Amino acid sequence: LLAMSLVRAMATTSSCQCCSLRPHSFHVSAVQNEAVVISGRKLAQQIKQEVQQEVEEWVASGNKRPHLSMILVSENPASHSYVLNKTRAAAEVGINGDATVTISHQYIPKEQPKKHTILADIVITATGIPNLTTADMIQEGAAVINLVGDVDFEGVRQKAGYITPVPGGIGPVTVAMREGREVLKPKELGITTN
Repeated sequence: LLAMSLVRAMATTSSCQCCSLRPHSFHVSAVQNEAVVISGRKLAQQIKQEVQQEVEEWVASGNKRPHLSMILVSENPASHSYVLNKTRAAAEVGINGDATVTISHQYIPKEQPKKHTILADIVITATGIPNLTTADMIQEGAAVINLVGDVDFEGVRQKAGYITPVPGGIGPVTVAMREGREVLKPKELGITTN
């Protein structure tokens, strides 16, 4: 995200015809013969202002207010602090951390999870049972993240707003993310680990 934000910010210093990123003024300070210092705080504030404007335009157009949901699987104090900061930042730009996460497993009768999935904006499924999730379980326009082939792809794609195929959906993204983490070792980033 930082790299993407920096690219967006630098769009004002070089004219980019290949993408539709909005230009930003780039908050920097420099001393002759030294590296340019990027002000992360100023850049973050600028991005927040832009996101807040986009959120309000989205809501004014009759859409639902965006929600931020996070699942924290850790007792790490740094992770808790990160989540708290994300929640505060979301609130500042008009995004609501009150979405409900419901977890079901493959042995629950199909009608029980359907009560939740039919109302869900996002459905993520990974049971390993082909065609377990069908079109009648999904609301119009929902995002369906199909991790291992549980979704009746042809049926659900007629109703969902977004859907990932298997293969070729989440797998390549997961691989790319793992490769990225392998390249950037914590020690090289100046991060100490226990």
